[in-house]
Amino acid sequence: MDIGAIDWNAVWAEELRQNHSVVGFRTGPALWGDRGRAVRYDTHVSGRRVEETLSSLPLVRSARVLDIGAGPGTLAIPLARRVRTVTAVEPASGMADVLEDHIDEEGIGNVRVVRKRWEDVDPATDLRPPYDIVVASFSLNMEDLRAALRKMDDVAAGSVHLFWFADVPAWERRYLQVWQSLHGAAYHPVPKADVVCNLLWQMGIYPDLRIGMMQRVVRFVDLDEALVTCAPKFGVTGKKQEEVLRRALSGWLVPEGGAYLLRETSRYAHISWKKEEL
Repeated sequence: MDIGAIDWNAVWAEELRQNHSVVGFRTGPALWGDRGRAVRYDTHVSGRRVEETLSSLPLVRSARVLDIGAGPGTLAIPLARRVRTVTAVEPASGMADVLEDHIDEEGIGNVRVVRKRWEDVDPATDLRPPYDIVVASFSLNMEDLRAALRKMDDVAAGSVHLFWFADVPAWERRYLQVWQSLHGAAYHPVPKADVVCNLLWQMGIYPDLRIGMMQRVVRFVDLDEALVTCAPKFGVTGKKQEEVLRRALSGWLVPEGGAYLLRETSRYAHISWKKEEL
């Protein structure tokens, strides 16, 4: 088959629709609208991953940065200390609340929060383009990815940086192991970075690509805390499902130093391009 004849935007959309239609599965605002979940996510974010991401960006003090899918400020808050301004786009109310809490607590005055999906953002009224750096870190959940990428490119004056999954990440491997037992239906993984790169090529954008390792260790005080934290992401709502997930967690968690550790290792892709090269 001639891969040039493939509509990679349609491939992306179909794979993402299959993922979003998985029985019992929630993501985006449906999952992260809950403030408590957003706080737990924020607590477990790896500082090492954040520093690796920041070190891969062309940061200068005068830069204006757009952070798409900013979550609780994982990148936006440390970015604010290193650049001129940050515009953080985040649609999930729980995540945006935690982000604004950080802004208030730390007295940060150069972060502006836009509580919208990227698809619904109007650059003319919601943003202040152009931006020196545009970042979308593990937030490419738009079905019409071509339109989303074109909008990112349009508001960028410097470079665009996408971080996305290169292989099946650790949590998806766990979903694949237990989803059938939990929900009586299969789990469909999200599309991966190869689709993103092929789509960009079709759009006439020829990005740089770097593959990195994403390693994370999540620490829980006990199995009950792990269950409470993981249950929403696994779509657990009843006692029977709780027992299925509890048994699975018992096999995944490693006791160490009086705590229980969940180790995750995956490959990610850093896909980037500079506007002046187009």
